[in-house]
Amino acid sequence: MFGSFKPPYQRATVILVVLAAVSAAGAVLVGIEENPPGIALAMLAGSMLVTAFVHHWRTPKRFLALCAISFGLIVILVGILIAVDISVTGGHLPEPVAPAVESGGNALALMVAFLAVPSFFVGLLGALVVWWAGRRKSHCPTSASSRTPQGRLRK
Repeated sequence: MFGSFKPPYQRATVILVVLAAVSAAGAVLVGIEENPPGIALAMLAGSMLVTAFVHHWRTPKRFLALCAISFGLIVILVGILIAVDISVTGGHLPEPVAPAVESGGNALALMVAFLAVPSFFVGLLGALVVWWAGRRKSHCPTSASSRTPQGRLRK
């Protein structure tokens, strides 16, 4: 994960983190409550933040692992959110505790929506892109293995 901050990848990582911060600030300014442009900016910010830490991965396995982990996290966190909603709306919590639990549930919902879901899509798209790039490289007739040491194509 922290390979993103090593010299060959450092510039791209910093640019992605800065763009994620700008996008998140734009989402806050526009507002995300029932506002599609604000929601899109927040999703973009989450996607860029996740991409900033995984853009140096070169195998589809890592991206598929990210996809599977984020999917599992989504399922678990949505289950927790449902339990919180039932406990708050069902009146099972004492009055002073209910607002704190509801705020925690709202924070958890935002984490699911703007970090876990983009992580799933970044993992899925990253796996497809890396797999496709590896497939094209291995099937390309002008790859390095088909060239002579002088750089000419073999017959």
